[in-house]
Amino acid sequence: MITPQEQLDIIIKKITKSLLGKSQTTIRTLGKTFRGFESFDKNNRMDKDEFLIGLKQNGVVLTKFQTDFLLNYLDRNRDGSIDVAEFFYLIRGTPNENRMQVIIQAFKKFDKDNLGYIVADDFKGIFNAKNHPKVTRGELTEDQAYIELLQYFKEGNKSGHITLDEWKEYYAAISADIEKDDNFILLIKETWRLK
Repeated sequence: MITPQEQLDIIIKKITKSLLGKSQTTIRTLGKTFRGFESFDKNNRMDKDEFLIGLKQNGVVLTKFQTDFLLNYLDRNRDGSIDVAEFFYLIRGTPNENRMQVIIQAFKKFDKDNLGYIVADDFKGIFNAKNHPKVTRGELTEDQAYIELLQYFKEGNKSGHITLDEWKEYYAAISADIEKDDNFILLIKETWRLK
């Protein structure tokens, strides 16, 4: 008999395989899809229907049993909404402490006044995409990588502000695709011209 944890692991592996099997950006694209839904709120919660629509739009197909199991797991307080941050933690984990430090360092480069948010317009002239994974593979030019970054943060974000949580989410998805800590840290430092 399968335990609940084993069942959850099976579902998460299926979702991860669906997302990572398509392209490097699919986890980030899923996050962008979720943020664009009406029900997505500042507490990283959204309603179940839009959560399932977002999964389907990104090529994730679950059985009815798997869908019900996952929804019940993610809606622990039974209020009818899903904790999206918890879902992303399940499918990709969080970057380790070394990676998180450089992610926060890059954010603080732009949040000099400690307002808790940054503005994408401040990136101009600083963003360096030379070693971006898609650029090195020839999938994007450096200019296209910059445009993709701006679009990611502007879609579903009506205020124009990027919070630390949104910044961490973006880089957690990239982190999941880079095996070695040194490579990830170097990428962030070169991208944002950190010392």
